[in-house]
Amino acid sequence: MAQNPNNSQSSQSGATKPDASSAPSQPESVGAQSKVGKATGSSTHLLPGESHDLYMRSFQATILELGATTELQIYIAEKIFISIWWMRRYENQKRALIIKGMVDAHLGSSGQTELRVKLTNLFHASIFDSEGIKKLLATSGQTPQSLLEESMRKNAEKLQALDEQIALRTKTMVTLQQSYEALVNRSVLRERLKLQNEILKRDLQAIDLKLAPQIEDANDKSMPKSRV
Repeated sequence: MAQNPNNSQSSQSGATKPDASSAPSQPESVGAQSKVGKATGSSTHLLPGESHDLYMRSFQATILELGATTELQIYIAEKIFISIWWMRRYENQKRALIIKGMVDAHLGSSGQTELRVKLTNLFHASIFDSEGIKKLLATSGQTPQSLLEESMRKNAEKLQALDEQIALRTKTMVTLQQSYEALVNRSVLRERLKLQNEILKRDLQAIDLKLAPQIEDANDKSMPKSRV
């Protein structure tokens, strides 16, 4: 017999509720990231088939690797990560284009839907040299290598266009990295100057305290003695 959800809730009402203060606190970078998201309205723009979990885990890894803590640092780190994510997309697109060209080279551009799907899935799984595939290709005098060469030749212009996009994203990422390094170095320099000023202030105070007795003695000696 199924348990009534209401009864289940009432039976658990007397249980001790977890203390909110005992909940694990989020890392500082995660808190700053959420503030940046609210301020800029940024969100993950995933394409079909992409993993939201993988996107967020990779984003967090980038933030931790760069050591981003302030909102501006995390904003630039996010732009760097987006460039990396787009380069990954282009690489996946290149691979998908090559595999489609290999399947088309064997089956033509249309027809044999079931075999086309099966062969495409095998190639995406990097299964090229199985006995079944070798026998299938041997009937038409083809090999995985010959299919690859034909696909690369037919899709040369498209592959080159994707390579150009990757190069453009790489250039953008390098520029962002330089901006990030300049921002971090500026913060480090500011803290260093602040520390040096504090040390100089303490040294000056120590000198003043050391010279004070000497100045008093000099003043006493310079004053004429009163005659009785």
